[in-house]
Order: sequence, then structure tokens, then C-alpha cells
Amino acid sequence: MALPMNTSNLSGTAGELDQADTVAEAGVASDADLDDINLLQGSLAYEIKKAQVRCYEVLFEHFGPDALSPGRMTALCIIGTQPGINQSALADALRVNRASVVKVIDALESLGYVERQSIPEDRRSYALAVTPTGLEELRRLTKLSRSYETIVASQLTLRERKTLFRLLAKVAADR
Repeated sequence: MALPMNTSNLSGTAGELDQADTVAEAGVASDADLDDINLLQGSLAYEIKKAQVRCYEVLFEHFGPDALSPGRMTALCIIGTQPGINQSALADALRVNRASVVKVIDALESLGYVERQSIPEDRRSYALAVTPTGLEELRRLTKLSRSYETIVASQLTLRERKTLFRLLAKVAADR
């Protein structure tokens, strides 16, 4: 079904008019109609997602293709800075479910970066600790991360960076 087309104020070459007729015949909406279906227009979530994708691209360029995933890096950092954290608390900090956090811990453990330690008063839970190898890796990742952050923030002034941090923290906050 072709959309009705108002040709009273069309100007342009015959080729442009033919193209407009073809678009109309194909059932493609006009710019005004697109506003009703463009869920990406003005979407904060989409802009955040595009920024995340760009950050990941730069991360893997900078850290290398065999780098830990950002989630695993984050988990290693949390375990390193909060010795003895249990799996449930780590899942909450990462905002993932317990099954997902077990996979992350298993991966970090298989690399020799973390270890599970039993908690005498809670036989169902484990305290997590960074191994010496994990601590070495965490130091290396932290050094790389500092230079990576400089690259990612290169388009921002220091003031803009601080403002962005503050605003993203508000977006990420629980209600």
C-alpha cells in the first residue's frame, strides 16, 4: 500500500522525484511519521550504550584481545579491595545473580587469580581472596586502566569528566 504523497511543494530533479515516489510506494514513513517510532531519539539509555560500546572497543585495543572481560576485571578489583567478601556480596556489588557470579569466580579461580576460603561459621558460603598471582595481575590491570581512562576521557575537560561521573552515578543509583 502506497502512502499518499503531497506533490504540491516538491522541488528537485526528476531523479529525486522518482526516488521519493519509490520510497512512498515502498511504504517508508516520512520524517514526521518517524518521530512516532524512533525510540532512539533523545534516548539516554542508547547514548549510554553507545558510550559503553566505544569504551569496550578502546579497552580491548588497549588491553589486548585476550584481556579479561570488564566484568571479570571489576570482580577481581572488588575482591582485591574487599578481602574476604563472600559470593553473595560480590553478586550484589556487580549487580548480577548468584549463578552468574559463580561463573565469574570459577573463571578467575581457574586463572589462579582468586581463591575461595571456607568460612567456619557459614558452611554454605565462601570468603574470596586474591592470590599473589591475582594481585600481580590486578596491579598490571590498574596501570593499564589509568592510561585507558585517559584515552576514553580525551574528549572531556576535567570538569566535564567530574560532571559525567556525578550524573552517571545518579543514573545508576537505586531508587
